[in-house]
Amino acid sequence: MTFGGRQAIRTRPLAACAAQLRSWTAGLVALVVAAYPQLALLHDPLTESEQNRYGPFGDGVTPAGAGWTAWGDLLVLPLPAAVCAAFAVLVAGRLHLSPFRDSPAQHLLAALTVPIAAHTAHLARLWAELTPEAILLTSLGVGLGCAAGVLLDLALE
Repeated sequence: MTFGGRQAIRTRPLAACAAQLRSWTAGLVALVVAAYPQLALLHDPLTESEQNRYGPFGDGVTPAGAGWTAWGDLLVLPLPAAVCAAFAVLVAGRLHLSPFRDSPAQHLLAALTVPIAAHTAHLARLWAELTPEAILLTSLGVGLGCAAGVLLDLALE
């Protein structure tokens, strides 16, 4: 619609909801695209051992034949979580357009909802099986990934 030769900016609540949903949908697709290869590559090495490889913190229990060290064990949880969260936040943030992007609360809600909700759902589903170290490391990875995604989104603006 045009009024007086100018494009009308849709700022009604329905338009704000549509902008949020568009960002969440894009963030969810980005999260699935980023997480699938990592899960496909890491699932077998992480589940082929009967031992708990992530606890107690720093013991470096590694299954026989695995090619990584104790530091690899500690980094295999937070790094994929950080990469997936950063990518999802960046995609969702970039697709959250003006004028809704100008509100910091709306923009952070649009950008951060998907990775935080996905991480919360993952923790809720696997709560009984996770060690405190695994919860801490994946939460730290998601938090750092979210912060990196927001900072990258701001840098690209």
